[in-house]
Amino acid sequence: MRHIHVIGAGVVGLATALRLQQEGYEVALIDRNGPGEMASRGNAAGIAWTDVAPLASKGIWRKMPGWLFDPLGPLSVRPAYALKILPWMLRFTRASLPDKLRHTVLGKAAINKAALPAWERLWQASGTRHHVFLKGCLEVFTQQSQIVDARKGWHQQLEHGIEVQELSGEQIRELEPDFSGDIVGGALVPGWITVDDPHAFCLSLAEAFERNGGTIFRKSVSRIELQGDQVLLYLEGGEQILSDHAVIACGAWSKTLAAQLGDKVPLETERGYNTTFSEPNVSLKHAVMVPGEGFAVTQLSSGLRVGGAVEFGGLELEANWKRADVMSDKAARLLPGLNRDNGIRWMGHRPSLPDTLPVIGPSKQSKRVTYAFGHGHHGLTQAAITAELVSDIVQGEAPRIDCAVYSAQRF
Repeated sequence: MRHIHVIGAGVVGLATALRLQQEGYEVALIDRNGPGEMASRGNAAGIAWTDVAPLASKGIWRKMPGWLFDPLGPLSVRPAYALKILPWMLRFTRASLPDKLRHTVLGKAAINKAALPAWERLWQASGTRHHVFLKGCLEVFTQQSQIVDARKGWHQQLEHGIEVQELSGEQIRELEPDFSGDIVGGALVPGWITVDDPHAFCLSLAEAFERNGGTIFRKSVSRIELQGDQVLLYLEGGEQILSDHAVIACGAWSKTLAAQLGDKVPLETERGYNTTFSEPNVSLKHAVMVPGEGFAVTQLSSGLRVGGAVEFGGLELEANWKRADVMSDKAARLLPGLNRDNGIRWMGHRPSLPDTLPVIGPSKQSKRVTYAFGHGHHGLTQAAITAELVSDIVQGEAPRIDCAVYSAQRF
């Protein structure tokens, strides 16, 4: 087996293609929009390997009613999508139960612990290390009660060997003088890594891939079938490609292809919004998370990005740009000097599973198809280690991390 086709040229697909290329395979990428054009284009630029808590965490079901009925809150459901998302929400609630939560935390901690070393190897191999900076991340809060709740998460991180330093509001303003007095405290996570610009980073990965002989097809795959010991891909316009192995890494669009191979994966899309201000008039030395409001603020080479939140509305509904504007309003209260002129708004689709773990591993019907999707908020974080796991699986080796917890068949 020599020819491999990776479906999806987001950061996970790009990292996977590069890794397989390094192992001597002839690799082609297929993506209808081109490298880094979808969810990978507008993320918050954080390699958040320090995260261990899943979105489906203890007690979240008590918070959900207030969130779901606030159309502009941190987590909302579009009314037109409410019935369709209900089965996913029930799975999400079950994933927050103590027995399942322990299982999920271990799975997330394992892949995130391996994430940064895997990236270091890929940055060196691809010549893209210049896009990445060790900035650390500040978690900031405007209410003392939020800090009390956050300490549980910080303690969990410390248990996994991740450094967390609790800070007062004054200490945070010493680090970031542009913050207002609304911030009463928070924490510094020094190990957080930031990319200078997610889209530029993806383009650099794509350039390295093509420079080493890789091919990128700007087409969509409508169907996948097994044909003997090969995989048949149907492209738009009727074109067909025979491949020795296929990797499905097309994010929120992976569900249909997996179903064609017998895997009914409860993959949903979390619609995330942001605004990037090219002349913000403020400057941040750290990445900033505002967990109580569900958004992040990141200083990029292209400007200051304010974004986050979770909206369940599927792949077809139009964007609700008020969500982006509300986050910008909140950011302006924390950063009173923020110049909001010339902001560029964006909306993308995070591929999300109810237990906050990705799908990595072989398809149900054939080991000739490997899955690498569903990374939710951690596509950028987990891309390089996912690539190494896929490479292990393709080569028939035992994965360097036990992938049973990430199997599509866990559902």
